[in-house]
Parts: sequence; structure tokens; C-alpha cells
Amino acid sequence: MNRIDSYSLTRRNLRDLIILFSLVSAVLFPVSNAEMYLAFGLLTLGCFLHFVSKGILIRNIVLCNKGIYQVVRHPYYMASYLIDSSFCILSGNLFLIVLYPFLFFWAYGPTIRREEQVLFARHSESFIKDSLEIPQVFPDIVSLKNIRTLFTGFSVRRITLKECSRIMKFCAIGLFVTLVHEIEIDGLVGGLKDMLSPTKMDYDEFLLMLLTVVLYTLSIITLWFSRQARSTPLEIP
Repeated sequence: MNRIDSYSLTRRNLRDLIILFSLVSAVLFPVSNAEMYLAFGLLTLGCFLHFVSKGILIRNIVLCNKGIYQVVRHPYYMASYLIDSSFCILSGNLFLIVLYPFLFFWAYGPTIRREEQVLFARHSESFIKDSLEIPQVFPDIVSLKNIRTLFTGFSVRRITLKECSRIMKFCAIGLFVTLVHEIEIDGLVGGLKDMLSPTKMDYDEFLLMLLTVVLYTLSIITLWFSRQARSTPLEIP
């Protein structure tokens, strides 16, 4: 990787930026209940699509065009778009919400092009046929009809511990941004007091904090088990 590429916007650092901006914006901008419901709806849908996409994907072996891959060619990236968008909406920052689609295609565009070049080299005519019939990242009216075959080819055995860890981390981040809003409403001192010393009448901050910590801790533990499993050599009988 050259010096220029190391400073370019990528999928990984885009999400880091979105999370950072969302947390900072949560201190500065209010968010309505309707926006929270919408954000967590998108977060839930995005995590669900992450799960389904991984359960169908057979990387570098076949051209995936069944199930969710019959709705869009890159459902995993569509899921990432929904998840990051949920953080933007939770931030309450309208500028961040409007800016994110441009940042998404800036960061994901080169990766999608490279992946499709590889797919074309390996599957040529089959890939061309799919690219003409199946939208790239976002479904259209025609491809949405294939949603009834969403789980075709799905196997839970393809879901890795790393993927489970990632989904729990996404949920923890969404809850943490919400917690920042709750603390901001009551003021820093009052919000922290309610979070650390809850009363029978006000325990929202405490529950949010507890659930955030539990999910994030579970994501770290699950990721650790994932790395241990990959580092353990297989025993040949």
C-alpha cells in the first residue's frame, strides 16, 4: 500500500469516522423518538442482512446469485449502508445524514469495482447476465420480487463467530449513541448521576449503560474465541 492509499477513505475508516461524528453530534444535536425508532429499525434490518448475506456467501468458489444475492449483487454492502445510516440518524446531525451517501460510494466504490472485475474474470458470461438483471447495491422494484427466496442457499454453519461479534458491536454502538443523548438531556452531571445511581423513577440511563456494556463485552469475548479458533491448528487423525 502506498502513502496516498494509506490516507484514502476506506470501508473501515469510514465507519470509524461515522461512529466518531455520531457520538460528537449526539452531544450537540437532539434526536426525536421517531428518529430513534427509524434508526433502530435500519440497524436491525442491516444486522439481519449482514447475517443472511454471510450465511449464503461461498467466497471465491461459486458466483452467488441465490437468496439475498438475487435481490442485490452486494447485500453485505447494502447492510453496511443501513447500519451506518442508522448511526447518522441517531446522531441527530442532518448534515451527517445528507453527507453519508456520498462518503459511502467514495469509500465502497473502488472495492466494489475491484470485486466485480475479479468476478468477471472468473465467471464472465454468468456475471454479465447477473449484472444486467440484479442491481448492484440497492434493490429495484423487479429485484424486490425475489425477496420471497431470501434464504435460498442459507446455512447457519457459514456464520462465523467474528460475524456474531461484529453484529453485537453494532448494536452496542447504537445503544451508546442513544445513551449520550439521554445524558445530554439531563445535563452531564445529572445524566451521569442517573446512570450510576438510578432511582425507581428514572433508570433509563442505567439500563442503556448496562445493555451497552454487556453487548460490547460479549462482542469482545466472541471475537477472542474467533481468533483462538483460527489460530488453533487442526489435528489430523
